[in-house]
Amino acid sequence: MTESFYRNIAALQQGSTACAEHERVDFNTWVINQLEVRQGDSVLNVGCGTVFQTLTLAQAVGYEGHVLAIDRSYTVLQALSQTSQKNGLEQRIRFLYLHLDDLGGHLRREDFDRALGTRALYHVRQPQEVFRAVHQALKPGGIFFFYGPSRKDLAELRLFQAALHHEASLQENRALLFIERIGLPCARDVFPQVEVIPFENPLRFDSAADFYACWRESRLYDETLEQEFQQAAVSHFQSHPVFETSQRLIGVRAIK
Repeated sequence: MTESFYRNIAALQQGSTACAEHERVDFNTWVINQLEVRQGDSVLNVGCGTVFQTLTLAQAVGYEGHVLAIDRSYTVLQALSQTSQKNGLEQRIRFLYLHLDDLGGHLRREDFDRALGTRALYHVRQPQEVFRAVHQALKPGGIFFFYGPSRKDLAELRLFQAALHHEASLQENRALLFIERIGLPCARDVFPQVEVIPFENPLRFDSAADFYACWRESRLYDETLEQEFQQAAVSHFQSHPVFETSQRLIGVRAIK
């Protein structure tokens, strides 16, 4: 069982066609609003696998600002570079190929106005050191916003798929537990002001075809269950008019 319904946390905003039709809440706007990005800001993007989000940050900072995009995947950075050129934003984005556990030795003190953390944080070996590095890199009053799935994220869909495995309960993993058990305590240890901001995006499917198509595009997709999922989806809609679930995230807003 993977930790997220989406290929990445912003897949609905990046053209996952089958899912995008069912999105009700603008997740990307929520993220940008929590950061309070201003024109001319310098933004530290800690793990930039979400290419679309990085481009949105680059647009928000304007000609006078810049975004430092850090990722341990050269492929991700290359894709971001190519996409930024196509969108005329290459002058606003700088790139750093780096594992986040090595962050502390590569950032200058008080160099950034804002910092954004995404799914890449789940994979660090020393999260507290990474949070200290972000804190040191922010200017006084700077904002660090990071987010991830709650333990109830897409619970209905995960239970639907778990039943295909003949499992009666949901399995939990590091990604589902990271924000509550690791990220939030680390933020409170390092930052003087921390706020928890939940996010819920209801998803509603009106047909077995739409339901299956969205699952097929998601990170939950399991090729070995394809036929069983299709059959289970058809069976569900024979007795129910809709299938409903919700993307449930936890955002943490820390201010230096």
